[in-house]
Amino acid sequence: MPDPAPYSCKAGQGPYREVQIRVDGRLAGIAAPFPTVWTGGWSNPFLWYVIPGPRAFDIKPITYDLTPFAGLLNDGRPHRVEVSVVGVPEGQTGWSTPVNVLVWQDEQRAHVPGKLTVHRAGDLANSSSYTPGSEHRVDTEGAHRLTVAGYVDTSRGRVTTTVSRSLANSSEHRWMDGETTDALKAAWTDDESVTVGGRGPAHTTRTDRTYTMDGTTTLGAGDRLRTVLTLGDRATAVETRGGHRTAWSRLDDSYTGDATYTANVPRDQRHAVGTTSERYRLYGSHGCYDRTLTTAQGVLTGDRHHC
Repeated sequence: MPDPAPYSCKAGQGPYREVQIRVDGRLAGIAAPFPTVWTGGWSNPFLWYVIPGPRAFDIKPITYDLTPFAGLLNDGRPHRVEVSVVGVPEGQTGWSTPVNVLVWQDEQRAHVPGKLTVHRAGDLANSSSYTPGSEHRVDTEGAHRLTVAGYVDTSRGRVTTTVSRSLANSSEHRWMDGETTDALKAAWTDDESVTVGGRGPAHTTRTDRTYTMDGTTTLGAGDRLRTVLTLGDRATAVETRGGHRTAWSRLDDSYTGDATYTANVPRDQRHAVGTTSERYRLYGSHGCYDRTLTTAQGVLTGDRHHC
């Protein structure tokens, strides 16, 4: 929560997060991090008996295409590549950003020169507004755009690469005094386009990602804590060459859960109840996978294949 909202977890800079990569101090890539919920998250471990949230056990790396900077990075001089997270105060723990750099070499040319030709970074939009009342509320809007382009002169001729990325986030956080009711509804979009040109028609890969979260935790009579939560991980990818589609895929991973237990007592006295379900769909030009799992009171009650 940003100041001056009366909430137990404050960041000072608001909830918007964006993972940035810079080359020699210049913005080279932006991305929306996936809102991973670990298996104790949302104050209720019984939400995850026995289905974890999307990506909780499958951490996917954020990837950036730095090919427009290849000529610069290959000029024989030292360069600095840095990763940072927008909204996280300097020195605050909780985020780690290990980095792997993947490099493709030209087998027939010892030195591949090139140049960065386009660098357009939009202004970062990041605003949070607090509305006091019997129900406190913080609304956040964030957005950012970046386009970079460059070329390298390879043994097969000049190859140009243009990378465009657009991010957006909106969230609505509502809570009561004492945080006996605490709710968050949020959505993130991360749209990316990479176009490679050289010999023959240009090749473009467009990926549109959407992440969603909608949950409410309430603490009622007898310290009964209930959490109702839905999570979504969706992405559409389309590859085209010369304007004609050559491949496509669509991911839709949706989780829902509703769990209640007695808080502030030993584990054997929590009397937890809960139901959860998840449907994972991945389909496209290479086939289809579609499966739904359901649970009740920590027991698998359904396993359905659709394709």
